Amino acid sequence: MLRVIAALLMAACAVSHAQEAARREGLVAVCVPCHGAAGIAGSEEIPSLAGQNEAYLYESLKDFKEGNRPSPTMRGIARELADGELRELARHFAAQPYVRSIQPVDPGRATRGKEVYVRLCQICHLDEGRSTTYAEYPLLAGLSLPYMLKEMKLIQDKRRRVESIKQSMLELVSRQQIDDAIHFFASQRVTPEQVSNTATSPGKRTKRSRFRNDLPTPSAD
Repeated sequence: MLRVIAALLMAACAVSHAQEAARREGLVAVCVPCHGAAGIAGSEEIPSLAGQNEAYLYESLKDFKEGNRPSPTMRGIARELADGELRELARHFAAQPYVRSIQPVDPGRATRGKEVYVRLCQICHLDEGRSTTYAEYPLLAGLSLPYMLKEMKLIQDKRRRVESIKQSMLELVSRQQIDDAIHFFASQRVTPEQVSNTATSPGKRTKRSRFRNDLPTPSAD
């Protein structure tokens, strides 16, 4: 009798694990058309997520859900997901092998950009963009140049809400200098072993007051 009960329990566990795996696969499938099955995007204007800072991915999904980042597509998806599902997605893509292809950049701008990086950016984006020590700062080394330029323009045009300290730092340099720094980050060649993935656990949200008061409040719809 005990053997029968044990067999039934094992079968129930197997079914439960299979159902959980199917649910997780369905959750990830929502992201595949844009970000790729392994987190490697097919378009230069869409970020690859493989190996990205888990904490940052979770924070980004929360910001899309709350309307702090402008993307009707991402907001529509994130609004349908529970907090636990956002965490699952962040954990899944962060665990994928980090892959950054070599991309063409302007070497002169990259050289000038390193000076900007040393002067301002390295305070938060450690190890030339390879570090994920701080939960709210992404892995930038080798990230798509067109994507970074697009996102920075949204920030500079005050269409994407960012922390007050970042907005203040950006006001110390010109748009050209910021673009130079982006060329520097895009030029970095990095292997998975070089990524210092030491981010704090995701979920420690900074208070909403981190956003500048002069930015428009996202609509509730």
